[in-house]
Amino acid sequence: MSSGSSRRRRRRRGWILGIVLGLVALYAAAYISVYATPSDSYDVHDVDAVFILGPPTDDRIAAGERIAQEAGGVPVYLSVWHGVVCKPQFVCVHAAPWTTSGEAAALSEAVASDGLKHPVVVTGDEHVMRSRYIFGRCVPIPAPVVGISEPMDLGMRLWQPIYQWAAMVKAVVGGCSAD
Repeated sequence: MSSGSSRRRRRRRGWILGIVLGLVALYAAAYISVYATPSDSYDVHDVDAVFILGPPTDDRIAAGERIAQEAGGVPVYLSVWHGVVCKPQFVCVHAAPWTTSGEAAALSEAVASDGLKHPVVVTGDEHVMRSRYIFGRCVPIPAPVVGISEPMDLGMRLWQPIYQWAAMVKAVVGGCSAD
């Protein structure tokens, strides 16, 4: 075996190790950016509506109802898919498309039709970064985004950074209702 082929193998292994370490570092950065993005701050005394993004999980609904009560019983808008029966305590909206940017468009419609001035958006903590970007871009007024921790299996928790960043690229490239 020649020293030249041995050097090529070491070089190839070095490249492979470098690529693997680079991918691990990239994934770690994506994971941290998704799960370490803090919720926006807001003054509960200014809140005039709570907008809960879908899917309408029990945890999101509980957090939204708590914020609404703290704000003096303001309306709770709930993003649901078509065919869901809306309970009377909610203002149910059917975003079209049923995506984050579609939900931003639905909030924009509520701002225009219901005169909202200080809504708060509630979503899962893994979704705060992207929601903040989309709502900041597509809603004509500030809409702070509050993330809540929801139960998630390990596979889904590990998948979310990949999904959220892919969807973020799509949001940056697309328009306000193309998410």
